[in-house]
Amino acid sequence: ERRGNLSGILNGIDTERFDPGADPTIAMKYSVRHADMRVKNKAALQERFGLAHDEHAMVIAYNGRLDEQKGISLLVATLKPLLDNLPFQFVAMGDGNPEYKKFFKELSEAYPGRVGVCLEYDENLPRMIYAGADAMLIPSRFEPAGLVQLEAMRYGAIPIARKTGGLADTVTDFDPAEQSGTGFAFTDFDSQALMIAMTRAYETFRNKPAWRALQKRAMAADFSWGSSAKEYAHLFEVALALHRRASVRS
Repeated sequence: ERRGNLSGILNGIDTERFDPGADPTIAMKYSVRHADMRVKNKAALQERFGLAHDEHAMVIAYNGRLDEQKGISLLVATLKPLLDNLPFQFVAMGDGNPEYKKFFKELSEAYPGRVGVCLEYDENLPRMIYAGADAMLIPSRFEPAGLVQLEAMRYGAIPIARKTGGLADTVTDFDPAEQSGTGFAFTDFDSQALMIAMTRAYETFRNKPAWRALQKRAMAADFSWGSSAKEYAHLFEVALALHRRASVRS
């Protein structure tokens, strides 16, 4: 009965703390106009995770809880087949379910130089990952809001995300015909859907002009609290107007 009065407002991030142009935790500072300088951060990330140094390799990353809500079962089902068929590198950081930790540890042992993991919390490592990785995996089963996709886009790491909750509100699917979008979105909570999205991302990565334009769109997206605050102010004005009208009628 009250659904007409409900309003959703996007989450926001601290754009001063998450700023690739001033971040002291990354190897090379850069801006949307000089996103090509991210390659130095890729080299630092590869060194940190024991990956082969290759500036042309696509680095795909995961950063978050190792929990079924985050869709880790989809990664368990897809990563090995994809690593066997596509020459990308993979890094993961997170803590949580012991079985998932075991999976990622064994994955790094099975693909030395291509897979690196940190299975514990590190306060500064996420920004190093955002600055050096080409894409971020966010295959959540559900995600009311989500911050990883916002932080990753700020640094030019393209989200590969399931279209659910806040992820659907913030990641627009790449359209090669229109040259639009800020990431790669898939709808079904299904390993095949994730595999297709990751393959699309890999093929787009090989098209350097298209990928660079995609990065710039993602970095230019405004997810600051300043933007969300305007929505809150508008919501308060609407609520006050409704209250005044109700008072007049009574």
